[in-house]
Amino acid sequence: MSRWAWSEVFAYHRTRKGIGKRSLLVDRGESGYRNVFLPDGRILYQGEGKRGNQEPVGGNLCLLLAQKRGTPLRVFLRERPGLWRDLGCYRVEGHRYALLPEEGRWVYWFTLVPCGCEEGL
Repeated sequence: MSRWAWSEVFAYHRTRKGIGKRSLLVDRGESGYRNVFLPDGRILYQGEGKRGNQEPVGGNLCLLLAQKRGTPLRVFLRERPGLWRDLGCYRVEGHRYALLPEEGRWVYWFTLVPCGCEEGL
């Protein structure tokens, strides 16, 4: 797991949004999203959209299609401003659409599983 400067991550990821075409950005809540890091290495990744019900468009659609097709995605973890760690390759193992009672809205939760398939990413 190597460390990358933001400029390197951006050159690969190509967007400031968390969900890109071939990679994801995760953090420990600094962005307002509630990603959950499980002891077995999986990540529960909250879908795109901080207000209202999340919809199957944009980044959420990208992850739904990645799940359907088995497309691997590189995951970058924000360690501090300007410094990121490359967690490697993950696949979208599954998803659920669930109510966040405290916010009164529906969100996607994507389960990401490490897959060790870095070649070609």
